[in-house]
Amino acid sequence: MPRDMMDDSQITVLPALEQTILGVVIIDENNTVTFFNKAAENLWRCTRLDVIGRNVNVLVPRNIRASHDELVSHNRISGTNRIVGTSREVRVERFDGTTFWANLSLSRIAVGGKVGYMALIRDISQEVDDREKIRLLSLVVRETDRGVAILDPEFRIIYVNRAFSDIFGSSPEQVTGHGLSVILSGDAADMDVLNRLHESARTARGCVVEIRARHATGRDIWVSAAMNPVVGREGEIENIVVVLTDITEQYFLDSLQRDTLAAISSHLGLREVMDFICRRIEHHLPDIMPAIYLAEKGERLKCVGRASLPLSLVELYDGQPISPDAACSGQAASTGMIVQCGDIATDPHWRHMRAATMHSGIKAAIATPIILRDNRVAGVFTCYSRTDTVPDAACQKAVATSLHLCTLAIERYETEEHISRLSDFDMLTGLPNSRWLRQNMPRLLRRPGRGHLMLMTVGMDGFKHINDLFGHTAGDELIAYIGNTLRETISPDDTLVRSGGDQFTIVTGGEQQHASILGAAILHALETPATVGDVRVNLAASLGIAVYPENGEDGDTLLKNAESAMFQAKDEGGGRCCFFSQSMNRQASDRLILAAALREALANNRLRLFYQPQVDARTGRMYGVEALSRWTDETLGFVSPARFIAVAEETGQIETIGKWSLRVACEQMAQWIRDGVDVPIVSVNLSPLHFRDEALPRFVADLLKETGIPPTRLTIEITESTMIDNYERTIHMVQTLRDMGVGISMDDFGTGFSSLSSLAGLPVNEMKIDRSFMQGLESIEKVRAVVMAAVRIGQSLGMTVVAEGVEHEDQRRLLAEMDCDVLQGYMFSKPLPPEELNAWLAAYQPIALAS
Repeated sequence: MPRDMMDDSQITVLPALEQTILGVVIIDENNTVTFFNKAAENLWRCTRLDVIGRNVNVLVPRNIRASHDELVSHNRISGTNRIVGTSREVRVERFDGTTFWANLSLSRIAVGGKVGYMALIRDISQEVDDREKIRLLSLVVRETDRGVAILDPEFRIIYVNRAFSDIFGSSPEQVTGHGLSVILSGDAADMDVLNRLHESARTARGCVVEIRARHATGRDIWVSAAMNPVVGREGEIENIVVVLTDITEQYFLDSLQRDTLAAISSHLGLREVMDFICRRIEHHLPDIMPAIYLAEKGERLKCVGRASLPLSLVELYDGQPISPDAACSGQAASTGMIVQCGDIATDPHWRHMRAATMHSGIKAAIATPIILRDNRVAGVFTCYSRTDTVPDAACQKAVATSLHLCTLAIERYETEEHISRLSDFDMLTGLPNSRWLRQNMPRLLRRPGRGHLMLMTVGMDGFKHINDLFGHTAGDELIAYIGNTLRETISPDDTLVRSGGDQFTIVTGGEQQHASILGAAILHALETPATVGDVRVNLAASLGIAVYPENGEDGDTLLKNAESAMFQAKDEGGGRCCFFSQSMNRQASDRLILAAALREALANNRLRLFYQPQVDARTGRMYGVEALSRWTDETLGFVSPARFIAVAEETGQIETIGKWSLRVACEQMAQWIRDGVDVPIVSVNLSPLHFRDEALPRFVADLLKETGIPPTRLTIEITESTMIDNYERTIHMVQTLRDMGVGISMDDFGTGFSSLSSLAGLPVNEMKIDRSFMQGLESIEKVRAVVMAAVRIGQSLGMTVVAEGVEHEDQRRLLAEMDCDVLQGYMFSKPLPPEELNAWLAAYQPIALAS
C-alpha cells in the first residue's frame, strides 16, 4: 500500500512485517501489490521485483482468480466482511509451476477512503499431508475386512472398526471398555493364549496367534490375532493395536484335511473315513447334508459315506444308474462334470425320487465327480441343500478340499485291496491261495449243515516235465485251464483254492461217498487232453482226501494230511484218489526227515561222487566216466539216488547238489591228471534249474580256472526237456559252455519230446540213449529199430552216441552192429568211488569189443 495510505504507526510496522516468518502481501485500492516480504519470496519462489507493481492475480491460484476479484471488489465497495478476518486453506501456485498448501487470512486497510488489503500466508503443506495420511489410515481401518481393536495401556478396548463388529456380531458400544476376553469362548486354553498376548504387549513385542472366539450368536469362530504395542518416547505402552482375521473357514478346511489324513493313516475302513468327512462338513455347514458315492463297475452308484442323510433316502439313492438321464449324482459320474440342481421340485431328472427327497427337506443339490489320478471317475460327492439355493462358495470350498481326501482314501483302499488280492489270491487263476485258506479255515470248519467237512488236495502228475518241456508260459496257461476245469466240476457251495504250484485244494462237505464221487469226477475231467500251442497234452492228477475231524481237528493238520494222501496216490502210480491213513502220515514224516537229513549232509559234505566207466565200443579203451551222487547217512543208512534226488528237487536243494557235483568232479579230474590216471572225460548231470541261472557259465569258467583242468576234460549232461525250456536262453548258455571247450551231452534221449528240427540246432556234441531202451533190445524188433534210428540221428548230426544200461553181451553185440560209439553199464563196471576206480583202471585190459 502506498505510504500516503499509511499513518506513522503503520509505517513503523513495515520492518517487522519484513522479518516475520509469515508471508505478507499488501495490495492497494487497485489490487496492485505494494508490499511482498522475504517470507513471501520464499513461498512463491520468486523476488519481490517479480511481483510489486503487478496485479495481485499473479499470486492467486488460477481456479479462484475470478471469484477472488469479485469478492475483493464487493468487500471494498460494500464493506461486507466475507473474506476479511477469516482464514482459508488454498492450494497456491508458485512461479516455478509447483504448488503448496497455504493458510490465507486477509486484513482490510481503509485510509482516507481508499481500501487496501494485507494477506498473511502460512505454508501448511506438511499439515495437510499429515491430515490426509490420517484420513487414509482411518479409511483403511474403517473399510478393511480385518477386524481392528485399539486398546489402552490397561488392555481395555477403546476403539473397534466395522469389520470387528461384523466378525463378532457385537457393536462398539457392547465391547468398548472391556478386555479382549469379552470375545473369547472362555476355555482355559483361550485364556492361556490371551495371557501370552498380554505378556507379549508388556514386553513391547508383537506376536500373532490363532485363537478360538465366540460370536454374539453363540457359535465358535477362529481368528488370527496380530497384536502390536505402540510405545511412547519413554518406552511406556501408549496403546495396543490388535488386528483380527476370521480364519474359521480355513481353520475348518485345515483341520478337516489334517484329521481325515490321520483317519486314513490309522487304517480305518473306507466307509468310516467317508462318514467322518460327511459329519465334519455337516457340522460346519448345518444346511448341507453331504453324501459320498462310489461308482460300481461304472454302472451304478453305491453310498459309502453320509452324516444325517436319512437311511430311507440312502436306500432310495443306492443303485441309481450312472447316466446323463439320471439325477445329478448319476449325471456327474457319467459326464465327469459338476452338476447342479437348483430346484428339485421342477427338475425332471428327479421325477422318481422327488417326493421322498422333498419330504426330507431337501430342495437343491450339487454333485461333484471324484476323479482319480488315472482320470477315472471313482465316485461322486453330493451336497443336498435344505435351502432353495445351490450350496454356496463355503460348501464348494469344503467339497474341493474333500475331493482330494476322498481320492486319497479311495486310492489307498484300492491299493490295500490289490495288496490283499496279491497276498490272498492267485493272480494266475483268480483263486484264493494257501494263505487265504489257512486264515479262513477256522470259519470254514464252523460252517453248519454240510455233514463231514473234507479237504481234497489235487496234484498234477508229471506236470514238472510238461513245464520243463514247454516252458513256464505254457505251464501257466495249463494251470489256468486246470483251475477253470476244477471250478466247473465242483458245486457252488464248495471252496476251491490254488494251494501250490500245480496243486489245488477243495473244501467240500457231505459224506465220504460224496467225496469219492467228486474225486472221480475231478480225475475224469482232468483226463481230457489240453492244448499247448499246437500240441495236445495228456493230463493226469492224483487226489488226496482228509476228513474233519477224524483226520485232524485244525486246518493245518487237515491240509498236511490231505497232501500226504495225495502224495500216496502219486506213489501208487498216479491218476487215482486216496483217503488219508496213518501210514501216509508216516511216509510224509519220512519225507520231511529225509529232506532235513539231506540238508545237513550237504552242509557237512557227506555226499560222495561215484564214477561209472564208459568205454569205446570199437577199441574197448576208456572213453570217460559219469559222476553219480551217492549218500550214506549215519542214521538212515544208504539212501538211493532215486529217493534223495526226488526230495532234492521238491525242496530246492538240487541246485546245491549240482554245483557240488561239478566242483568235486573237477577236483577229482585234476587229481587224476596229477597222478597220471588215464580218465579222458568226466560227465556231470545238471538239472534244468541250473540253466535258469545265467551265472552258470561264469561258475564253470571259474571252477576250471581254479582246478586247472582243460575244458575238454569236462562234459555236462542235460536232458532234452532242459534244452526246450526257455529255448533261446538255454541255447545261449549251452553255446557259451561249448565255446569254452566244455562238452555237452543230451541225457536220456528218446524219453522227451524233442523235434528233429530243434535237435539239429542244438550245440551238443554227445547224445545218450536212455537205459530203458536196453530192455527188450534183444527180443523186440521195434525197440531195436528205435535205438538204430537214435544212433543214426546222433551220428548224422556229428554227435558221439553213448548207450546207457548195457548189462550183458547180447546188448553189447547188437549195439556194436549198430555202430554205437560208447557203451556204459554194469557189463563193464558199476559206479565206483575214486579209489576203487583207480584199481579197476589198473586191472582193466582194453580189448577191442567190435564184432
